[in-house]
Amino acid sequence: MRFSSVFSNAFGATGLLICCGIGQPILAEELQGDPATWVTTGEALLWGSDGTTDPARARSLFETAAAQGNLKAMRILGEQLLGGWVFDQDVDQGVALLEQAAGAGDPVAQRVLGQAFLWGTGVQPDAPKARAFLDQAVAGGDHDAMRVLGEQLIIGGALGADPAAGRGLLRAAIDAGDVTAQVTLGTLLLHGTGLAQDKTGALELFEAAATQGNGEGLLAYGEALMWSLRDPTRAEAYLNRAGDLGANDAWAVLANGAMYGYLGGGNFSRAKFDPYAAKARVAGVDKIEILEAERLMWGINMRASGPQTIAHLTTAAQAGNSAAARFLIELLRDGNGLNLHPSPEDARAALDQFAPLLDAADVARYDLTLAAAKARDIASFARAAEAIAARPELMSAAFGKDIYKASPNVAFYLLQIRLQHDGLYHGALNGFATANTLTAVYQACLQDLDRALCADSVMRADVIGPLLAR
Repeated sequence: MRFSSVFSNAFGATGLLICCGIGQPILAEELQGDPATWVTTGEALLWGSDGTTDPARARSLFETAAAQGNLKAMRILGEQLLGGWVFDQDVDQGVALLEQAAGAGDPVAQRVLGQAFLWGTGVQPDAPKARAFLDQAVAGGDHDAMRVLGEQLIIGGALGADPAAGRGLLRAAIDAGDVTAQVTLGTLLLHGTGLAQDKTGALELFEAAATQGNGEGLLAYGEALMWSLRDPTRAEAYLNRAGDLGANDAWAVLANGAMYGYLGGGNFSRAKFDPYAAKARVAGVDKIEILEAERLMWGINMRASGPQTIAHLTTAAQAGNSAAARFLIELLRDGNGLNLHPSPEDARAALDQFAPLLDAADVARYDLTLAAAKARDIASFARAAEAIAARPELMSAAFGKDIYKASPNVAFYLLQIRLQHDGLYHGALNGFATANTLTAVYQACLQDLDRALCADSVMRADVIGPLLAR
């Protein structure tokens, strides 16, 4: 990549480096030392480790260091441009920078590219490319790549299934000191995902991680035990330990269990909600306001009230709670089948108000589902489906579920197009759940998903969503 159009060596009388048409001019004293020093300064300005942030100046430092061949600068700048998290998204430049660093042997850049092509972060998913980059990163000794690839090979997703190799990679990461890999392998063993279930082995891994200050495994174990209702006291103890170790979501899990009677039953359990909710709020767990809204909505230990639910979520969103904003938009869009009816117009107003709390991709997804929710005839089903199909980078199983909840007709229209292409559907494109449509969807379900999902009815979000994502 050429950087000559961006960088200059001329200093002005003010002590500023006259450069960087995108970022801010760099202070001359910031360029003391070598490119590695510039990257360190840039990171401090990017993340505010010294108490201040200046992303524009940080970008200029990264650009300048990258022009000097610094691989870390290329990688940081490339990752941020690819994701659009801090800097404005520029996928082409981001990928080019990451590929340059990866080609020069930077294993972290190789892993970042592997994950991008695996999950479709800014780019179209490409399993062969993802595997190639992750293999390079593993060969370069990147523990995170070992963990990511190991987990994927055990799960058996887009990269194929090889549980033995996947377990070996996770063990290699663990042996190299990766505590997160202990939690990852333990979680797979706990739930029997891709491996034979081994709760004892899972707990051993979780306890080992806890001795190193990571409570996420205890959180997973305690939550599974809590929902099983086998030993509420023991489950509560594990979750409290997890919370005390900094796994803050444990407080929300405990509050959730309390409100539904999983911490000792009845009023005894529900009385624990407020103390755990208070701990969750102190820890900054946004989800607690959603649980509070669910209590109001369903009348758990209080009188149910749809308007109070909306008011609570609105207040939380106005305070900057992005989780509450998302739940509010979705609740207004879909209703709850009881005391809140779908209102795409109110959902649109909430989206307009709280869009600054959301990332651009989620705003686009909500915009598309709200348009789908207003579709009322075949022509409008087609228009909504066409708009969604034009944004393939947004598609995921979760988005597919939201499309189905917003408009089953639009979801079926999209599936009819796909299944017609696959030779499974031979009827009209109309968005209706006709017998031919449901037969084709059932056949696709048997081919693409867990057969157990197809046994009852395919007219469910947890079937339609993953099928749309495929």
